[in-house]
Amino acid sequence: MRYHQGYPEKFWRFLYSLDAFLFFVATFYVLSLIIEFGFVLTPDKKELLGWFNIFVLSVSLLELFIKFLLSSSKSYFLSDEYVDVIFTNLLFVAMLYVGYVHLYKLGLPFHPSFLIQPHDPHWIFLKIVLLISVLTQFKEFNRILLGLKIKPVQLLVGGFFSLIILGSLLLLLPQSSVQGVSVIDAIFMSTSATCVTGLATLQPGMDFTLLGQIILLFLMEVGGLGIMTIGAFVALILRGSFGIEGRRIMSESIEIEAQHHLYGLLKQIVRFTLIMEAIGTAIFTWRFYVLFDDFPKAFYYGLFHAISGFCNAGLSLFKDNFTRFQTDPYIVITMAALIITGGIGFLVISDLHKYFIEPTKARRKSHLSMQTKVVLSITAALIVCGTLLIYFTEHHNQLSNLSFPYKLLNAFFQAVTPRTAGFNTMDTGLLNPATLLILMALMVIGGASGSTAGGIKVNTLGILFGLLRATVRGKNKVVLFERAIPTVILNKAIAITFFAMIITTTGSLLILMHDNFPFVQTIFEAISAFNTVGLSMGITPQLSHFTKLLLVLLMFMGRVGPVSFVMALAQKEKEEEYINYPDEHI
Repeated sequence: MRYHQGYPEKFWRFLYSLDAFLFFVATFYVLSLIIEFGFVLTPDKKELLGWFNIFVLSVSLLELFIKFLLSSSKSYFLSDEYVDVIFTNLLFVAMLYVGYVHLYKLGLPFHPSFLIQPHDPHWIFLKIVLLISVLTQFKEFNRILLGLKIKPVQLLVGGFFSLIILGSLLLLLPQSSVQGVSVIDAIFMSTSATCVTGLATLQPGMDFTLLGQIILLFLMEVGGLGIMTIGAFVALILRGSFGIEGRRIMSESIEIEAQHHLYGLLKQIVRFTLIMEAIGTAIFTWRFYVLFDDFPKAFYYGLFHAISGFCNAGLSLFKDNFTRFQTDPYIVITMAALIITGGIGFLVISDLHKYFIEPTKARRKSHLSMQTKVVLSITAALIVCGTLLIYFTEHHNQLSNLSFPYKLLNAFFQAVTPRTAGFNTMDTGLLNPATLLILMALMVIGGASGSTAGGIKVNTLGILFGLLRATVRGKNKVVLFERAIPTVILNKAIAITFFAMIITTTGSLLILMHDNFPFVQTIFEAISAFNTVGLSMGITPQLSHFTKLLLVLLMFMGRVGPVSFVMALAQKEKEEEYINYPDEHI
């Protein structure tokens, strides 16, 4: 439990606790800013928030002083904590400057409410410096994890939960919505965006203001890339590294064994995400400009839908989703490409980059991994089979008024979007029962591990097919692409599938018992929520509060549940078993 080489060991536990306390203070300060600038405050509330600001100011100054006194090497402390030293001293200077201007030069009395929504330049200056000083506390996140011994599964679940709560508070701001939203709807929309699901009780383009839409956009981006990825990237920017424990947590969360590849992979993830979203934004802007004849609006709509598509979120600013673009191949194909690339997984993208982009000499020494082959082959098979099946089931239904190329195009898009984006070019509520069954199967499968998609994952499906083939052939080993699958991986695949079946069935049963909706619509909604798809047969806005909260739980468990379940199993992998029981057939 080593804290820092610049401090005596007897102070380590206290310093860990101090960092954790300051981290929570910083978090609550950020939340207080949301309340301060988002709501109309009474004088009493302004005074209360003012005293809290003074408290934050005091602990920010006191923290550096305490660490300086406890450090065994003052010079090492100043060189290692130079960021804190700079901003804490700047904060101290700002406080003296405000005191001089306000109390001495202007001769005005002091009141805590002066710190809240300030208008005078000297108070605004102090507020900005205080905010910067507080934000520097977040760079200690990795050190806090090490001291508190937080497991990856706890961090993952807690991170998504905290983001959902933050998003809900932001969406409740009066400036975020046109006519105000209920707490239940705010939680639902925040969960849907964070868990990149796309189910909506409110229409983002009509019920939310520009601020509310930007909040949803932020939640989709962070939720799609993942809490761990964003946190690790911020740590790299602030500290240049995130330590051995941080690498271990990060490697477990994105399922990569070689921790020394983590830095390169993180950079590739962020770079690839920005490139794909930029390409999608450019194409969408070009097409939306024809529709709106307004470049700023076209660009904003393009950016929103590019992020929503790549993150497999499925939220749209258009009331009819993408049904108006049935005959626009540029938009349909671009959105499908964003969904597919976002859903095949960052590890697969990294593997493909290494194989095809790196120099020829290095390429000859490398080969595509078994995971890449499994993901690409099953993804291609699902898209082709799904396209053909939907084409034949909807040929005389919703596709009847389109020419053959557009029939094939929309069948292709409808086969791509259940895994797991939630956009649609056909009215889901009017699809044939056979088509709905196909969509539900695709929703359950989802995308690839380590991607923005949900579902049990194509990796799991590949392993289950390999297990089925080995069982039919009487083989003891499950082999995929000339690679044997370890037993522990087989157990995880079976457990994830069984877990998904139980949760989806239980959720559907509770909805059927509480809300009197038809069976097909109910099971479709439950599968869509748990597998973070976002397709709906049109019943989402009509759901009761109980069912909305139940779908919130399903979306949350679908986003972190299977991953957390696998990671919880992974904790026990290296434990040795000292007790053997006799075998018996059943």
